[in-house]
Amino acid sequence: MLKRIFLLVFIVIFLTSCSATRYKDGVYYSEAPEFPSSGWKETVEITIEKGKLTKINWDAIYKDDTIPIKKKQYSRSGLYGMLAQGANDEWYDQANAAQHFILENGIDALVVNEDGVTDSVASCSIHVNTLDKLLRECLEKAKK
Repeated sequence: MLKRIFLLVFIVIFLTSCSATRYKDGVYYSEAPEFPSSGWKETVEITIEKGKLTKINWDAIYKDDTIPIKKKQYSRSGLYGMLAQGANDEWYDQANAAQHFILENGIDALVVNEDGVTDSVASCSIHVNTLDKLLRECLEKAKK
């Protein structure tokens, strides 16, 4: 009987430790393989500390030097113009909301529909499918 209890405790501890994925500390980066028609190639950089995701920087670079700054900075300056197009928030605000949501709830809480958007983040109407893909690539790198 005592052996069974020890075996059961061992199995529970083993399964618990396997389900809680821990990552190797460091900074990991991934970017889309090519520039889409919008001209903005998305990038993701994450930081892992003490085995956990602690920072996400989702951004984008433009295809040529006509826009020499990254998308967040471009959006923050008002040049991207989502508010002028009727959006509730600029791109950088929505990107930051998505990042914060993932840090608080985990990547699996970000449900992306077939259109590439999510209802998981109330203040985010931008496409997050590439964010999801690139973040998962970074997390895979952190497992190695």
